Amino acid sequence: MKTFKKVILLSLTCLLVIGLGACSKQPTKSVKDKTTSSAKSQSSKKRVPKTASLKGQTFQTKQGTFVLTENHVSASATKNKQVLILKYTFRNTGKTQLVPSDDWYRYIKATQNINGRVKNLEQGSLPFSTTTTPDDKLENASVSEVKPGHTIQVEASWQLAKNGSPVTLKFYDTHHQLVGTRHYATN
Repeated sequence: MKTFKKVILLSLTCLLVIGLGACSKQPTKSVKDKTTSSAKSQSSKKRVPKTASLKGQTFQTKQGTFVLTENHVSASATKNKQVLILKYTFRNTGKTQLVPSDDWYRYIKATQNINGRVKNLEQGSLPFSTTTTPDDKLENASVSEVKPGHTIQVEASWQLAKNGSPVTLKFYDTHHQLVGTRHYATN
């Protein structure tokens, strides 16, 4: 009987040691798996290919090509304000009709540095006057639908936060990855 108790006690001790050994290994493996998994997901985020490019004055997206042609400052519809106007040619390279301004303002953001703070600029509006008629026509054209394979002359505008301060345009792709930057004087 004493021998039987010793065998059972020894067997239980062995099972306890094996069980504790297995438990101590499990969390380490789990932590390692989580670390490896998060590292894989972070590296996969960094490897997303860009869906747009900016080379010279040409901004290329999957939907179309924007060729920047001219820029100038004009009066805004808002009293005592001005707008930066950027003219461009848009070619629809997609398979459906597109409105150029929809993609333009989705992928391009304008800012001004005012007293050390970066201010996001809002889309501008032009006053109704004979001096701005050519700009009005181009801005109105920017909201026209463009068929696949067709090209149109249009423009975009941003209301300046402060007259005379330079404007920075940042060009992004569909994943909101920065593809390029351009700077424009406003004085």
